Amino acid sequence: MTHHNTSPEPQDGTESPADRLRRRCSADSEVVRNESIEDLLCAPSEGEAAADKGASDSPRHMLCSWEAVDELAAAVSMDIGNEDLRKRNAAVLATLRRTNGRFRRLWRLPDAWRTDIDALERAFPNFGEVLGHVRAMGALAELHDGVIKLDPMLLDGTPGTGKSTFAEQLAKIVAGGFQRLQMSSAETGAQLGGSAAAWANSQTGQVFELLVNGRFANPAILLDELDKAMLQPGERFSPVGPLYPLLEPAMARTFRDISVPMLQLDASSIMWLATSNERRLLPEAILSRLHPFDIQLPGPGVAVQVVHSVLGQLAQAEPVFARFHLDPDAAAKLARHGPRAVRGLLRRACGNAAQASRWTIHAADVPDGRVERAPMGFRA
Repeated sequence: MTHHNTSPEPQDGTESPADRLRRRCSADSEVVRNESIEDLLCAPSEGEAAADKGASDSPRHMLCSWEAVDELAAAVSMDIGNEDLRKRNAAVLATLRRTNGRFRRLWRLPDAWRTDIDALERAFPNFGEVLGHVRAMGALAELHDGVIKLDPMLLDGTPGTGKSTFAEQLAKIVAGGFQRLQMSSAETGAQLGGSAAAWANSQTGQVFELLVNGRFANPAILLDELDKAMLQPGERFSPVGPLYPLLEPAMARTFRDISVPMLQLDASSIMWLATSNERRLLPEAILSRLHPFDIQLPGPGVAVQVVHSVLGQLAQAEPVFARFHLDPDAAAKLARHGPRAVRGLLRRACGNAAQASRWTIHAADVPDGRVERAPMGFRA
């Protein structure tokens, strides 16, 4: 009897669905939480993965289930909302339905992450406690899949200590992207969790945008000046309202942007960083979800080191600054100021030296800005 193969294997050397399923189910294959047979069949072949711009060996994160996609598809088919909303939802649906559209890569620590962290500590010596924590979590990540997991962190301290700049530099090492949200000007939770679909100008929030339109599932989001947000616990439109579930991994796995309420996303891999000048102003329910670190102004012994680090940062952004160097008196004068002020003062000092046709910055080139001292009593 002749047996007919109803699922012919390709003869051109490409991988068949059956072979792909066998490979994905092998003992050493990559495991993804809640991955279904359909997901396995849709997974990239080895050739496709190799073309993934260097992220082929990164673990994958399931952004949403097929059931969630079906729920969105049903809403699209019902023509819910205005024309702009329908077009946007249709575009989101197309993104999620494409091959691997429901998955995002997880950023892994670079091979030289320890060297990068050491360099960051030299530039920000007053963040030693934070970086000690990051080193410990990085060592744990190396024992697993190389994806560092950091509890939401709060950098609390007097203005001018370099908290926001530090957070951005840290994200370049440990996270798959960075987004800064200025919480001091936030009036609602829309920038995080979207605005209601019933509104004519309904927009998705940054969490949705980073996950659906981004490449990685673990970007870092900086909640800058969180203590200055309009903190009104229990109010429907509080700017910190979306944070209550998002800062809890178990609840973040069922995140819904209120502009696309029919689509449930897993936002549990997002890395959260926050800054504040006075953490006591934060609601206890938010504070309890954050790992706080007290950040002080650099002491006299390291302040000059910070000044030179800031000059190095300027040189990276604008190569002309690499030609300038500080004499000891100029460095000492700048060291009396906080890191935030130093950047502006250094630019002005370089300009003054250039006017005098010099590459050496003298103390006289440094403007007499307001000297920042350690705060006394309560910080406002």
